[in-house]
Amino acid sequence: MDSLSYSIKTSNVSCQDQEFVLSGFPGFENWNHVLSLPFTVMFFLTCFGNLTIMTIIIREASLHEPMYILICILAAADFVSGVTLLPSLLATLWFGAHVIPFDICFIQMFLVYFPTVMESSLLVLMAYDRYVAVCKPLRYSSIMTNAFIFKGCVFIIIRSLCFIIPVPVIAQMLTYSNKCTVSNVFCEYFAVINNTCTHTFLSDNYVTIALFLIGPPDTLLIVLSYYMIISAAINLRSQESRGKVFSTCSSHLFVILMFYSFGTLHILVLIFENRFSYHIHALFSVLYIVIPSALNPIIYGMKSKEIRLLVLKYLKRV
Repeated sequence: MDSLSYSIKTSNVSCQDQEFVLSGFPGFENWNHVLSLPFTVMFFLTCFGNLTIMTIIIREASLHEPMYILICILAAADFVSGVTLLPSLLATLWFGAHVIPFDICFIQMFLVYFPTVMESSLLVLMAYDRYVAVCKPLRYSSIMTNAFIFKGCVFIIIRSLCFIIPVPVIAQMLTYSNKCTVSNVFCEYFAVINNTCTHTFLSDNYVTIALFLIGPPDTLLIVLSYYMIISAAINLRSQESRGKVFSTCSSHLFVILMFYSFGTLHILVLIFENRFSYHIHALFSVLYIVIPSALNPIIYGMKSKEIRLLVLKYLKRV
């Protein structure tokens, strides 16, 4: 135990002044300025879109309902992950190399991953909200209370913290070489630990294990909720009622499909990393975070009638 604590202290002392250099997308160095254009658009969409959604839901008393409260929390999570990752990404693409201090790198790692894991759990809670609204409409107000939403969000935060806090902690405890170049545009876990002098089973496998403990259970619960929603909708006699059900759930369904599609692609790249080059790994590690952050507010703005009308109302005022 003494030797372990001594090695950790030695590692921290040697690394306290150390810096990481973000290389960008390896193999695409000549395309950095071109790649920066779509990511700049995503940055503005992430900031403007999510802030607009949060502002409208917070200010409008008519939207203080469980579904919109959850959309507001989702927008906040998207905003944090996008604003943490995209400025670093753009600085790396614009200036060729971005130096990030040792400790700041692990803070960035946490702030990117925590909202992303939290989003997965939020989508489960939102799927349950839609299930209750469609399958148990008469009991909706008694089930989806403010107290229930509060307890659900507290559980989601605690669950996400339990899975994500070990990620930067494990990475920070490792010993790194003097010159550390991260083959990515942000402090992505696997790109960072590629610079370590020592590898352990925990450091090499924790993130993969965590992904499988989070992704499949959340996906199963969402699929179960929507199976019951679709079954209930099919049994409705009125075509108008069926259309209303699918219209109510469509925005959430689009967000789910987009989030888990990019997440699945990222996991496949991680599993078969030997078959993919570094730039493919780096690109998918970024896309599965920034695309949902940028497009979620657009989806809710276009597919949710209440939010869309209020956005148009505020734009007319401006």
